[in-house]
Amino acid sequence: MTKQFFLDQHGCAKNQVDGELLIGILQQEGWVRAKSAETADIIIVNSCGFIEAAKLESIEAVISARSRYPNAKILLAGCLAERYAEEFQQELPEADAFFGNGDLSQLPKIVHQMITNTKKDYRPALVPEQKGISCGIRPEILNFPRSVFIKITEGCNHRCSFCAIPLIRGNLRSRPIEDCVQEIQQFIKSGCYEFNLIGQDLAAFQGSKKTAYNFGTKPQGSIKSIEQTFPKKQSGLAELLQAISALEGDFRVRLLYIHPDNFPLDILPIMTQDSRFLPYFDLPFQSGSANILHLMNRRGSAEKYLELADTIRNAFRKAKSPYKTTVFRTTFLTGFPGETDFDFKQTEDFLTNLKSLWSGAFVFSKEEGTKAEHLPAQVPKKLAEKRLRILQDLQTEITQESLQFFCGYETDILIEEIIENAEIDGDSKVAIGRAWFQAPEVDGAIVVNYTDEQRDRSGNPFAPGSIIKAKIIAPRGFDLEAVAL
Repeated sequence: MTKQFFLDQHGCAKNQVDGELLIGILQQEGWVRAKSAETADIIIVNSCGFIEAAKLESIEAVISARSRYPNAKILLAGCLAERYAEEFQQELPEADAFFGNGDLSQLPKIVHQMITNTKKDYRPALVPEQKGISCGIRPEILNFPRSVFIKITEGCNHRCSFCAIPLIRGNLRSRPIEDCVQEIQQFIKSGCYEFNLIGQDLAAFQGSKKTAYNFGTKPQGSIKSIEQTFPKKQSGLAELLQAISALEGDFRVRLLYIHPDNFPLDILPIMTQDSRFLPYFDLPFQSGSANILHLMNRRGSAEKYLELADTIRNAFRKAKSPYKTTVFRTTFLTGFPGETDFDFKQTEDFLTNLKSLWSGAFVFSKEEGTKAEHLPAQVPKKLAEKRLRILQDLQTEITQESLQFFCGYETDILIEEIIENAEIDGDSKVAIGRAWFQAPEVDGAIVVNYTDEQRDRSGNPFAPGSIIKAKIIAPRGFDLEAVAL
């Protein structure tokens, strides 16, 4: 009889890659991924443990699964299990076993222990050491077609006072450049178009470039001119981008999450000389107050961060980038201990001046083991939530104004979904996709009107994964409307 598992995926893109690896590991062991939890022998809740709300969501997923599927075995995996497995053995009887994320290759071991366990009150836990980076086959990608996340680092050496990531994922580890590039190369061969580089901080990547140019003919940019511009030792991220630039093919690369205090400026000449690198930067600034940033154990200020944004924008402007603009996504934390009205006003002013196209915000959550857990002057939750709404409203205003800028813009769209039976006039049909300035899952989308006679860039009928040329005609809230050309 075929053994089936169901993956209940939670958390960030980095956790998604872990989920894809779990799928590959179990399939190699003869398991089949179930389409729903109803037919599954085991249910894996791949949890998030970043902030309180995410923890509760994952715990509730376990409790709900136990209630709805009493005969299934439930494995709590991921960040929450990594940090609290021992406590959950006593306090979360709804789960049958617990598995951390330090070494995903040991998944079969804990699954075997779970399904063969006959002790009523015993729930096995396996939390391997945080060492190296879990890699391997990813036969099923949880994104929409032709888009994939590439994890290049694990863990973090920053000790931001509010963040539990180092406590969960450990210290920084970087994948060898050759491994990263070979994985991208394999996905290119399988038809992938969009590569989103991810890690706790891409700027901290510490690869080796001994094989940086062995993956194609030569980088599209002028390596000589880049080395003349930066004669000293390059950052690891710059070495990786040079190696990716050496690859042949029609693809796009987006960089997600770069710590602004350590932004490696030497990546800019590489990115501006190869248009496959998108001028999209995810820089989590967190606050516009120098006082709060200092308490967060960050070195920046609003002035320094705005100067960095200008430097990035100017690099693409001077290089006469084929893209219409440079896009920023950022993150803010409200209600950090000691945040006064004046501190928050500085954050408002900073966001107004930055004019990031996208941003997210979250309320401070006391995380066990972090320095901020015991800081004085804790901000009342209601006040922190009020400040959160103010930032969200401000970003909404900035985004909707900025999206007007794209009206009349002709650009490539990666189609994600075809909307069947859409009720619109005439022969026009509707698809949902994203342009280069929209990262998967977190940003807006583009609603594309097309007809059956139209084809994608390769001459094929429209389908998920198609690359089509479209003209943007109007904003739709956080989304945009376009017509296929």
